[in-house]
Amino acid sequence: MYELLFIVVGGLFEPMWVLALERGGRQETDKGKYAWYLLAVVFMYFSLLFLSFGMRGMNVGVAYAIWTAVGSLVTIFLGRVLLKESFSYGKAFAIMLILIGISGLELLGGSA
Repeated sequence: MYELLFIVVGGLFEPMWVLALERGGRQETDKGKYAWYLLAVVFMYFSLLFLSFGMRGMNVGVAYAIWTAVGSLVTIFLGRVLLKESFSYGKAFAIMLILIGISGLELLGGSA
C-alpha cells in the first residue's frame, strides 16, 4: 500500500518540474532562468526518488504507468488553472479513461 502512495507523491512532483522548465524558458534574465532550472532539477530528483521507492514493491510497468498518469492528470489540471489552457468534454472523457485504467491496474494486481 505504501508503494502506491510513494508513486502518487512522485507523480505529483513530475508536473512541478515540467512547469518549472516552462517558467524558466520564459525568463529574460539568466539569473531567473537558472533559478527555475535549478528548481526543476530538485523536483526531478524527488519525483524519481519517490518513484524508485514505489517500485520496490510493485511491478515496474504498473508503477511507471501510474506515475505517468498521475503526472499527466496533475499537469492537465495545472495547465488549465495556471496557464489558462483549453479544456473540453473530450479531454474530460480521456481523463476518466486514464483513471479507470489506473484503477484497473491496481485491482488486477499492481503489486509484486
